[in-house]
Amino acid sequence: MAWGLRRFLREPMTLARAKEQLRARLATRPKRFLHVADRLIYANPSSPYRHLLVWAGCEYGDLERAVRRNGIEPTLAKLRDAGVHVSLEEFKSKTPIVRNGLRLDTSASDFDNPYLMGTGIFSSTSGSRSRPTRVAYDWDFMAEQAANEFLLHDIHRVCKVPLAVWLPIPPGIAGIHYVLLNTKFRRPPARWFSHVDPASYPVLSRNRLAAEYIVWGCRVLGHAVPRPEFADLASAGKVAAWMAEAKRTDGQCVLRTYVSSAVRVARAALERGLDLRGCVVLTGGEPLTERRRTFIESTGAAAFPRYTATESGMISASCDLRDGADDMHVYLDRLAVIQRRRLTRHRDHEVDSFLFSSLSPSSGKVLLNADIGDFGTLSTRPCACAFGELGMDLRVSNVRSHDKLVGEGMSLLGSDLDDLIAQLVERAGGGPDDYQFWETEDEDGFATLLVAISPRIQRLDEPRFIADALDRLRANPHGGSLVSSLWRQAHTLRIVRAEPYVTRGQKLLRIVRDPRR
Repeated sequence: MAWGLRRFLREPMTLARAKEQLRARLATRPKRFLHVADRLIYANPSSPYRHLLVWAGCEYGDLERAVRRNGIEPTLAKLRDAGVHVSLEEFKSKTPIVRNGLRLDTSASDFDNPYLMGTGIFSSTSGSRSRPTRVAYDWDFMAEQAANEFLLHDIHRVCKVPLAVWLPIPPGIAGIHYVLLNTKFRRPPARWFSHVDPASYPVLSRNRLAAEYIVWGCRVLGHAVPRPEFADLASAGKVAAWMAEAKRTDGQCVLRTYVSSAVRVARAALERGLDLRGCVVLTGGEPLTERRRTFIESTGAAAFPRYTATESGMISASCDLRDGADDMHVYLDRLAVIQRRRLTRHRDHEVDSFLFSSLSPSSGKVLLNADIGDFGTLSTRPCACAFGELGMDLRVSNVRSHDKLVGEGMSLLGSDLDDLIAQLVERAGGGPDDYQFWETEDEDGFATLLVAISPRIQRLDEPRFIADALDRLRANPHGGSLVSSLWRQAHTLRIVRAEPYVTRGQKLLRIVRDPRR
């Protein structure tokens, strides 16, 4: 991280340069895709994608001819039908890749970009007991995303207004990521609120040093980056007060935070009678439903979603001409996306799962028809906004996770939490059919994860059960402490004493929507 910060910040990103770079990347999509395939897949003997492509009879020359003749997405769809894709569990290396006559036992590093290790900022996806996915953010990759982010701020007319970040310090990447992107185009945040207390880390911990170095390094280079200040979920009023004051003095402001945190800020503003008219909230981490959007905008602020993933970086964002709360333009300069109808692992129903492919040679993880656990709606239609003018006419909406559990912007694989809870249920005298996860929302729209446990288990100390579950999450060194901290603050994980729901076909699914609703 230290090695590349000066180079990253040396040349500022201007709006003209951002549009020029985006236009160039869009104009060369096929060339960029083939470059990634040639350099990061076919030239990498350990790449699982290389084995899949060769197994499917697709050498590089075949791929090149198909892309030049048919385009990227039709070629990816044909490869998908031929078996060249990876599921979420395969991508996480939790299960081997098995096709007819082929078996690949992989490790998470097999999907890494082999040219980036040690040259950027490292992050990890959320995880419990299992292996989280470690991802490198290359400085060139960050510069690419700065262009996308600058255009988004220009679309919403917030390039020159005060902004604040309410996102955690490391091990979460979101806070540092957003601070650096805005500093690249010379609009660093005025305040950095963190859900996690910086003082809670030992002085010499890697996480604390990373946050300290970003602040110190940016300031030495002449950029007034704020130090992160602790603001837990109960401190939403502090963030709302900053927004109201910034609106009073500058006429407008912008806040970047998780959806649930934005709802908490809105509730605090309404309770205090604060005026947020004209302010903009850029959300992420969870779906911005119509219910949540309506509540946030009852303060007078406008809420717009962004869709990002640790493995891919920024995926899409919403303009102000959207059709629906979470209608977003896909960043086609950096990604290709198609869909595959598939059966979910835990919910026993079919979804149109997204399959992503990398177009950037600087991406930390190489993606080729990779399922990262999300599904939704894809559509193509023109738009008069700057995204549409550049040709980003592919839209994504109704984004949800099919095999992940999400709350307060944090997500876990359902199988990871299942393993953890199974041990605690067994310790209390139960078995594998005595519990189930129920996803629900409370009256304010906050996501809640209920663990439905059979009343037949009598040796259950509910407070201790939840505390032990969160403690086990916290013990994971790669992101588990952040998930545990936010879920503990929000009381996301709760117990309900009820028999697990069984389908008409007498199947006990591990994850269901709250059957009482």
